[in-house]
Amino acid sequence: MRADLPAGSGAYTLTASMRRQATLSTEVKSVWTFMSATTAQPQPLPLMAARYSPEGLDDSNRARPGSTTRLPVWVERSPGSTKVETKSVRLEMSADDGATWRGVPVTRTGSGWTAILANPRTAGFVSLRAMVTDTAGNRVTQTITRAYAVG
Repeated sequence: MRADLPAGSGAYTLTASMRRQATLSTEVKSVWTFMSATTAQPQPLPLMAARYSPEGLDDSNRARPGSTTRLPVWVERSPGSTKVETKSVRLEMSADDGATWRGVPVTRTGSGWTAILANPRTAGFVSLRAMVTDTAGNRVTQTITRAYAVG
């Protein structure tokens, strides 16, 4: 992705989303907020993305109803962007395609974070929303509708 920004410094918001006809990851949306200023040479934007590696799903990315899913989370940054420490990671889950959300506790573990998600007791889907902030004030809110199935 390439973006030419105006000269001077300022706060910017960049939104990217995609929808597809599929069973999982039917919509992915990221909203980045960041500061940028004039530089002598082009620089990568300070964009972040939350990445997940859910444990205990079957080969079709399904969890058992009523089970828990351990969810390791880590933050990736744009290649070549300035190294900035991640300040906070908040996570929410939805069992109704994002109509309602509830917070999920996240614990710092090594170079990432881990959450334990209580899956619905009935068949359906789990959507995930992460809010990540770094020490420079850059932010991303990333939503994956139907991240994995239950049932």
